[in-house]
Amino acid sequence: MRKALILILAAGSCIGSYATDARVNSWGKHDAFFMDEVSIFRNPANISIYPNMVYGSYGKLTVTDSAPFIEDPFFGGIVSYSLNEESDAGGQYPMLSLGAVFNRYDEMLDYVTKGKADYLDTTVDLAKPLGKLDLLLGYVFKNGVMLGGGAYLALQSKEKEGELYETKIYKGNVGMNWPVAKTMDLEISLGGGTMTAVSANTAVARQDYFGRAEIRLFSALAGINGDFVPRARVDFLNLEEQNELKVDIAAGLGMNINIDKGFFWAGLEFLYGQRDAKNNEAEQNVGGKISFGIERNVLWDWFLIRVGGQKSLLLKTVGPSEKEWWENPSSDETDKDLVGLGFGINIDNRLHLDFVVSEMIPFTCSNLISGEQKYLFSRVSATYSF
Repeated sequence: MRKALILILAAGSCIGSYATDARVNSWGKHDAFFMDEVSIFRNPANISIYPNMVYGSYGKLTVTDSAPFIEDPFFGGIVSYSLNEESDAGGQYPMLSLGAVFNRYDEMLDYVTKGKADYLDTTVDLAKPLGKLDLLLGYVFKNGVMLGGGAYLALQSKEKEGELYETKIYKGNVGMNWPVAKTMDLEISLGGGTMTAVSANTAVARQDYFGRAEIRLFSALAGINGDFVPRARVDFLNLEEQNELKVDIAAGLGMNINIDKGFFWAGLEFLYGQRDAKNNEAEQNVGGKISFGIERNVLWDWFLIRVGGQKSLLLKTVGPSEKEWWENPSSDETDKDLVGLGFGINIDNRLHLDFVVSEMIPFTCSNLISGEQKYLFSRVSATYSF
């Protein structure tokens, strides 16, 4: 029997409960060792894991000296359709999925967004790219093998007094999620794209290219009621106009475990980075990262508390002689800082609301009404499954 699945807005799941960008941010800051909806942008094959859901995010609350403001809210949609014509088969595979996600902020935008640490050239003003759009396609074979492809674009082009301002990012990726054994899933993804940035007819990037490869293996272990997860990733970025080549490598081991009324994950990674620059001294970073996340129902089945953290320590070498240690920031409320705290609301296992608690709340509770601290959360996301 053909089975039409529902329009969804970029969905996510992790061992039976759905994830959002807010959940990940409060739950260890990254998702290297567990599955969630954020992974569909790196491996579009995973969109087939999350049918029947709507999803939306308010974005990230950023606080400045003047006033707080919200950055990069997004939403999207995926339509999945079962191609299984056997009414008594009891399964929905093979299945086709199509998707679109609107206004998602991709990490490559850091290079063309003024104020970001990776901004290409602080002496120029680049046109802010608009029309941020993800397009996704996934297909599941009857044996459970998932394939997918995705594309991302963000662009702007304008002329002012005869001068061209142009910013373009085109990105594509393909992926596979393959059940190689009854208790083992292999995930492989490849991606790449180009970046162009022109300010007042001066190019700071002209079709400079970048790429990524990632592999993860989820191996179920009955003894721990969870998964053992080895993972490796390679990123590179070639900036021709800047005469730079950047390479980043991460490899590590992690696990995720179903605990009583909750879920726990932890991982340890080796990190290596290199920047070759013709006009600047080369850089090399070597170190590691340890991270964890835990969530648990508290008092009621519909209320969850989450906490997570990460610690990175790198030895940075600049040129032939300059060396120093670097660690991730402690408490600047970014995706790279030390700890996160949040909670989730689960109504009938359909509506899921996730909140990231402001890191200042434990110290400013008495000021929430009359003091300077007027906000409770830094991110809010919601999903609804049908």
